[in-house]
Amino acid sequence: MSTIENLFKKLKEKKVTVSAAESCTAGYLSYLLTTLPGSSEIFKGAVIVYSLESKNKLFNIPYSLLNRTDGVCRKICSILAKNVKKQFTTDIGLAVVGFAGPKAKKGIKVGTVYIGVSYKNQCVIKKLSLKGKRNTIRQTASMRLIELLYKALNKE
Repeated sequence: MSTIENLFKKLKEKKVTVSAAESCTAGYLSYLLTTLPGSSEIFKGAVIVYSLESKNKLFNIPYSLLNRTDGVCRKICSILAKNVKKQFTTDIGLAVVGFAGPKAKKGIKVGTVYIGVSYKNQCVIKKLSLKGKRNTIRQTASMRLIELLYKALNKE
């Protein structure tokens, strides 16, 4: 059984729903979460907040923080994970921000990604330093977030 299949089994078992806020993955996480039949029972939706403007307008993240970090930091990932859960009224909020390349900004290296899971009263954020080309980084970040969610569900 694949990681995604195991995750779906666990989500259905726990009867919890998921939503996501994606930046650098630009919908790839959502694609993965909808590959299995019946995913609409679990996955309620996602927002692609690719630009600083969308992070500000949809999640009220201040431009002072966005401009200082170019939208890539632990705090922004946390805000997105917590608030997407509220917006979609789901049990779990997922978020991913980072620089997939080919260039990074603000002195942050290409492959720097933050992934987050907001579940119950906890928000777990992990910083990743990924290698590879743009699409490899986006795919790896999405899978690592799925793995982080699966681990969070199994800790209970």
